[in-house]
Amino acid sequence: MHLLATSSTSLDEIVEPVDLGQPPGDIAVLSFADSDLAGLAAAWAIERAVLPSVRLAQLRDLKHPMSVDLWIERVGRHAKVIVVRLLGGLDWWRYGVERLAALARERGIALALLPGEDRDDPRLAAASTLPPDELATLLRFFREGGRDNLAALLRRLARHAGAPCEAPAPRPVPRVAGYLPDTGAVDLDRLAAALIPGQPVVPIVFYRSMLLATDTAPIDALCAALGAHGFSSAPLMVPSLKDPEAAAFMRAALRRLAPAVIVTTTGFAAGGEPGAPGPLDDAGVPVLQAVIATTRRAAWAESPRGLGAADLAMHVVLPELDGRVLAGAIAFKSPLPLHEDLAFTALANRPEPDRIDRVAARVAALVRLRATPRDARRVAVLLPDYPGAPGRTGYAVGLDVPASVLALLADLRDAGYAVGDTPPTSRALLDALARGDDEATLSIDAYGRMLARLPPDVAERIGAAWGAPADDPDARDGAFRFRARAFGNILVALAPDRGRTHERRADYHDPALPPRHALVAFGLWLQHAAGLNPPSWLSASLLSFVCAGAAAFALARVEGRSRRD
Repeated sequence: MHLLATSSTSLDEIVEPVDLGQPPGDIAVLSFADSDLAGLAAAWAIERAVLPSVRLAQLRDLKHPMSVDLWIERVGRHAKVIVVRLLGGLDWWRYGVERLAALARERGIALALLPGEDRDDPRLAAASTLPPDELATLLRFFREGGRDNLAALLRRLARHAGAPCEAPAPRPVPRVAGYLPDTGAVDLDRLAAALIPGQPVVPIVFYRSMLLATDTAPIDALCAALGAHGFSSAPLMVPSLKDPEAAAFMRAALRRLAPAVIVTTTGFAAGGEPGAPGPLDDAGVPVLQAVIATTRRAAWAESPRGLGAADLAMHVVLPELDGRVLAGAIAFKSPLPLHEDLAFTALANRPEPDRIDRVAARVAALVRLRATPRDARRVAVLLPDYPGAPGRTGYAVGLDVPASVLALLADLRDAGYAVGDTPPTSRALLDALARGDDEATLSIDAYGRMLARLPPDVAERIGAAWGAPADDPDARDGAFRFRARAFGNILVALAPDRGRTHERRADYHDPALPPRHALVAFGLWLQHAAGLNPPSWLSASLLSFVCAGAAAFALARVEGRSRRD
């Protein structure tokens, strides 16, 4: 089942004029990247005694043209040096670039407009007032990154502002490396030596920019949570999984580490040409996608959609092309205390402890499941029952789902799973599901005990919307009865309606409406009464799917095979 959001706007996406209220400063640095700004703030704290006044600003706060005008009036026109680092090139902040370019030429300001990614945008260099070789040097400070390079960058900018500062040249910082929470960047030999013998290894892939900004708290917390479950974490930092050097490093590291499961926090898809394996595929193990969100936590909590559009694209939709299994968000951007001398509040990745624990538990469940012989595994296959015309149960556009389920059951039998006698036809399968199974029930009393173990507001919201459990249409003779049949160790089921049968279309797409008792009872039955708990079950709470094709994909990920297989 899926939900279509009735409103697509989150708190993070409303563009309104903002007055940052900053006082003037000699040097101003603006960037879309929180890692740039947090790193500069840390470097400034070391070099502040020799620097002129510095102002930092997040370009996300200057999207509206009026915001740009207010900042230029208060800060920009008084600055001696302005550096702007743009993700996406000129077109992402065209109005600001044009206004600053005109201002710099009018007032003799040293202006450096720099790209925020690896590819250059010659239009930014043309709009800058510093010469190309100086722009290249400033950009190298950012691209090498790290506190020492950013401190040297501030010293170099101070020279453009007239201060007599010595500034060393940019120094290379490893682009790829292992990482230890108490040490920082290390080579693979040091990382491998730190692993605890006999413990399953779980690599954690994260962006180099987090280390350079000293913003690795979510990685440190995930290492600790995995350690509590008996795993040795092996964090690996990369600039991008599409970077050739990083891809080669990742393949070599995974061959050496022999991981049980991989957790990655990098966004986008990493695969190359269609059908070509990505750098995480060669290990042949499941890859979980953990989200370190750019969405603010308050926006995530208050939005019916959860993550903002950018996070959904980068961390949910595109990683699915690699066959990664979404594990959920583990951190959100949160403000640090105000830097009064910088007139700037940095953002840092704040871990969410309960969600990090949940990711660690999912890793543990997957490891146990993979250790379970195939003929002992139990699998749940959920068919869609989307609102439509009568007789369209199990229907999906362009797909014969019941026939696909029968084909999946045959494939599972061939692969060594314990599959019992199966219906001969699609019609026979649907008839068997409609009749249900005598064991596919959950008593109302048992449901009440399970519901009481959930957060109190869950039961309150369901009760307010749907009344007492006994009043649910699917409750008969003191129990909920489900459309489910077991074929050996394989359970095939149709979930109950989310809402009222006569208002199915509206209820399926109402994000504010809680599911009715029968659907909640079905989920609890799958996880508890039916025994769908790891390690013996491929749990719907671990890998949820609604049709045979998605079930085959989920099984492939448990086996460590790419979705493209």
